[in-house]
This record gives sequence, C-alpha cells and structure tokens, in this order.
Amino acid sequence: NTSWKRYPYSVIVVPGAGPADLKTALSEGGRIRIELAAKAYHEGNAPFILVSGGYVHPSQTPYSEAVEMKTALLRDYGVPESAILVDPHARHTTTNMRNAAREIYRYGIPMKKPALVVLDSSHIGYVTSQTFADRCVKELGYLPFQILNRPSDTSMAFLPKVESLRQDLKRKVPEFF
Repeated sequence: NTSWKRYPYSVIVVPGAGPADLKTALSEGGRIRIELAAKAYHEGNAPFILVSGGYVHPSQTPYSEAVEMKTALLRDYGVPESAILVDPHARHTTTNMRNAAREIYRYGIPMKKPALVVLDSSHIGYVTSQTFADRCVKELGYLPFQILNRPSDTSMAFLPKVESLRQDLKRKVPEFF
C-alpha cells in the first residue's frame, strides 16, 4: 500500500558500526548513522529504514548492530516499528550493501527506484570509492549496487543490482596451515 511516487527514495539503508568493547550496545558511529537516517525519514525521503549489521564487532559481542539500531530508532527518534526493516546478518560493508539489495527485492520495494545509504562522512567516501567496488567484486563476485549520486557528504543514492539475488559468485575461503 506504499505510494512510492510520494518519496524520492525507496528505503534508507543504514550499515552497522560496531563498538570497540563488549559492554557497549550501540557505537557512537552507529548513533550518528541512525540520527542521519531518522532525519531523512522524518523529512519524507523514504517510507522505510533498513538497518543492517550482525553480531560482528567486537569479536564475541552479544549485540547485533541492526537490532540495537532499531531499538534506538524506536526509543530515541520516534520512527514507527512498521517503518523499520532489519538485516541482522551482514558482517561487513560489502554484505550490508548486498543484503540491502536482497531485502529490497524480498519486501517488494521497487528495484528501479533509487535507495539512499547514510553513513558518517569518512565512511561514505570509502563506499563510493573504486577500492570498495574492487573489494565487492573480489569477495562477492559482483558489485551489488550502482551509484547514482551523492546527495550529501553523508549519503549516496544507488540502485540495487539483480546480481545480488543469486548466491555469491566468489567465496572467501579461510586458509588453514
């Protein structure tokens, strides 16, 4: 029942940022990102926010980045639960972006409507770099998104790529000695 024409973007994607210690549920970087996402949501930029991040940082953490970001969006920023999608499986920025494409498809969000990713200003530069594109190709076998533009110094508009829906072409297999 979403009137997609009302919004410039289909979804606001928020990759996780793990804290440095096991006692902190949501890092300062994560807080910055959800604040940016909540602001974009309340300004009417998209009908949904997708938080993405697993039990990753630090090692052995009891906290899922995505779940903690959702909790803070509900509690601190007044975003309704019906507007929050959760990907608790991503382990790195490459899988944040791949999983975002998969979730967009899964929820019937238009694949041809631009999505918006929000990050802190230092990390958005990395996600829009050739270095990151090369890392995606190396680790996944493809680039899971097409960059459209950079609306601000903390955001990137993108289109998800259909290649993200299939099993990753390349797998990083650990070496054992």
